[in-house]
Amino acid sequence: MSIKQKLILAIGACMLALAGITAALVGVASERAIRYSAEEALDAASSGLGAMERADVEKLDAALRALTSQPGLVEALRARDRERLLAVAAPILRGLEQTHGATHLNVYLPDLSSFVRVHQPAVLGEPVALATLAGAAETGAAAAGKELGATSFALRVVEPWLVGGRVVGYLELGEDLGRFLSRLRAQTGDDYALVVWKRDGAGQPLLQREAWGAMRARQHRPDDWGAFPDFVVVDDTGAAPAALADLEPGATRSGGRLLPEVSRGARTRARGLVPVSDARGRQVGAVVVLHDISALHEGMARARAGILLTLLAVAILMTLVLLALVHRLVFARLDRMTTSLEDLGARLAGGEYDVGALAPTGPRDELGRFEEFFGHFLAGIGALVKDLTARR
Repeated sequence: MSIKQKLILAIGACMLALAGITAALVGVASERAIRYSAEEALDAASSGLGAMERADVEKLDAALRALTSQPGLVEALRARDRERLLAVAAPILRGLEQTHGATHLNVYLPDLSSFVRVHQPAVLGEPVALATLAGAAETGAAAAGKELGATSFALRVVEPWLVGGRVVGYLELGEDLGRFLSRLRAQTGDDYALVVWKRDGAGQPLLQREAWGAMRARQHRPDDWGAFPDFVVVDDTGAAPAALADLEPGATRSGGRLLPEVSRGARTRARGLVPVSDARGRQVGAVVVLHDISALHEGMARARAGILLTLLAVAILMTLVLLALVHRLVFARLDRMTTSLEDLGARLAGGEYDVGALAPTGPRDELGRFEEFFGHFLAGIGALVKDLTARR
């Protein structure tokens, strides 16, 4: 293999290596951009849910304080007249649903037993074991938190019902957490699913099979307890089951954590978990964030292909330029030098000893100086041979 061929191979290999390194760097940059987009969606969901919860707790608490002073409600409760209380409270709940997003209104007696569920009056006699209710009874102040009750998983605010400084009962306003997801989707365009683990980290049940089935029946929704082994889906805004299939219970930091992407057809979505804690402070589930990154993937792929094609074209052009430059500065001059030296050698062999110095064929660089030195060397050899021939 000639030196020229070796140079061509070496330059081509270097250009290919440069293209490979650049492709790897572009790939890393693309993955970082996609991860950054997913983290932004996760942060938006986490901060959005927190802000909504705080704002809605304040709204529901203010509405509860106003309700405790409603004369019709107080009289109906004192008379233990359930029908009368429903007649007064039902239109109030409808108005609060329009203005505050409230979906639940519960009235409890001082012994913490349920007197009436205004949103579902047919549900009577169900046991009540809500931490929010117990907290309001223990502290004498409003208590709030997310809890699974007899009718839904909701954000609940419980206020002691004081009349003349005496507790006559407790009022609870709640908002179905599915509404949080709908509002969040309207803000971000992402899809969400609220899941609740069936058991905690210690293996203790967080949900009861029968209670879940009864609740879903009251909501006129299918009992999907067996759809996933470790959790149930409380509500979602369009999450496909395949996007939830590999979820595993576990503690998650407050800001959430990313999950592997999922693809379905031409659609790719980044996923993340935002932890959901109940009124007792336990992580009982999570909001699954599904952020569509299909367009980002396609854009990155097009950009990567464009960069690689451009780099390949530049590499080919640079290879041709380098080869042309090397040929002009080295190989073409070596060819001329070889021709001149062959001619000079033939003249010496023919007895023409006064050949003179070899004229340089190019600039006075490394090759030029070597050419000049070798020309003087051959001229000296010619003079020496001529002198030796003359002495014979």
